[in-house]
Amino acid sequence: MMEKLKSINWRNVILFLFVMVGLLVLAQSFVLPNMVGWDAERVKHYEAGNDIDIDYRATYSDTVDYGIVTEQEKCAKEDKCDVILTFSKGKDVSSQSEEEIKDYLEELVDGQLIDSKQIVYNEPEYSNEVNQGYPIVYDANPYEGTIQITFSKGPEVHVYEASMVGVGDILLHDSVYNNFRVEGDTFDFNPLFENVKQYIEPADFAFANQETNIGGVEIGLSSYPNFNSPYEIARDLINVGFNMFARANNHTLDKGEEGILAAQRNWETFEGIITSGSTDSLEKRQQIPVIEQNGIKVALLSYSYGFNGHRIPEDKPYLVNEFDYDNAREDIEKAKSVADVIVVSMHWGVEYSNAPSDAQKEQAQWLADQGVHIILGTHPHVLQPVDRLTGQHGNETLVAYSLGNFISGQNGLDRLVGSILKFNIKKTTIGDKTTIEISQPQLMPTYNYAKQSGEGYDVIPLIDSDQAEYFETVKALMENYSSNVDVVDYITYDKVEQ
Repeated sequence: MMEKLKSINWRNVILFLFVMVGLLVLAQSFVLPNMVGWDAERVKHYEAGNDIDIDYRATYSDTVDYGIVTEQEKCAKEDKCDVILTFSKGKDVSSQSEEEIKDYLEELVDGQLIDSKQIVYNEPEYSNEVNQGYPIVYDANPYEGTIQITFSKGPEVHVYEASMVGVGDILLHDSVYNNFRVEGDTFDFNPLFENVKQYIEPADFAFANQETNIGGVEIGLSSYPNFNSPYEIARDLINVGFNMFARANNHTLDKGEEGILAAQRNWETFEGIITSGSTDSLEKRQQIPVIEQNGIKVALLSYSYGFNGHRIPEDKPYLVNEFDYDNAREDIEKAKSVADVIVVSMHWGVEYSNAPSDAQKEQAQWLADQGVHIILGTHPHVLQPVDRLTGQHGNETLVAYSLGNFISGQNGLDRLVGSILKFNIKKTTIGDKTTIEISQPQLMPTYNYAKQSGEGYDVIPLIDSDQAEYFETVKALMENYSSNVDVVDYITYDKVEQ
């Protein structure tokens, strides 16, 4: 026996064993079992007992159950794997509704193809691309044994709300500003607004037509027919709560370029306000005045029908805006790109007429067709109706044809009665779509009078004056034209949660 063992060539035996082991290893590399039809657990078990690299993939299948191998192929020489296995992700329900997907997953659980704990519902997310109740993410991973789902809440919705008031002409005759002279050439108009401040200050946006140019005492104060007013009126109007001012009207050029430049310097000393219709450079004229409150951006455009015979210098058209369809169209298109709401101040119409002219109505409809949201009219010095117009694209436009005189030294009851128009602005964004709603317009008639002949000027709610019976005349004027504004004793503010 020993002799037989000694006669064996152990070197060859050892070599043979190495070759066999090598062949087994080589066979394992190239001869793999057909795993098509195996489930994930069986594949994992096989992978754990064999030194192989598997490239896992997955595809939807209407014929092969979830989690079953549908295809097997050998990896290419350049790939760092031994075999590619493709699992079935089950039926493609990635574009179906939430209800349909949940019904399908319940079938998988009932069929013991997946455990309910392996289904992960992520928090729903807003999406502008995927409708509410449909999946933003549907990720079935059979090898990992998980299904990740994120349903869409639909486009994100944001609602912004603000209030706005508007008043008509601030027409400072000398009888008015001299009443508020404090000492020498200084003025304090705050007492003039004490009784109406509570109706203006709470508003987020507050508009006034500053009809008399504010050039200050340096260039000489003056009254009708060529006005120039004290600087202090701007300061005190802002103190009341006004933050939007129209400067294009028939008196803008009363003191020529000098008056406009002086006014511009004064207006630019205040922050948090905008003015429109008159400025001191082409660059500033091309910028759309925009003010933002509560997430709502409001643009103000301002135009006048003319300038009492004064001409705009041809090389300086920026000094004041004369209404022109082409220029207005260009301004409105610019405003749409920088603001949510477009307010247009129109100095137009026939003086002392309570009815809008054909030209006013034509221009108002044209502005509505361009997509303007609000038109605030001035110049007639008396009240004219408030209405809603429908633009050519179905949009609604609130138009006040004339807000009357808010402050003036004029005589005659209809010229002493002005108004504060208040309304709400609601901006709703749903995804990348924005809608604007102008609602609940209220018109509070005001009374601006001198307590004695040309002295002791005050502005109060009309209902509190000795001319309170005229309230019914104003109400009839508005209601006989349209039902689009409530004529109220006093303006009210709803508490808006921000």
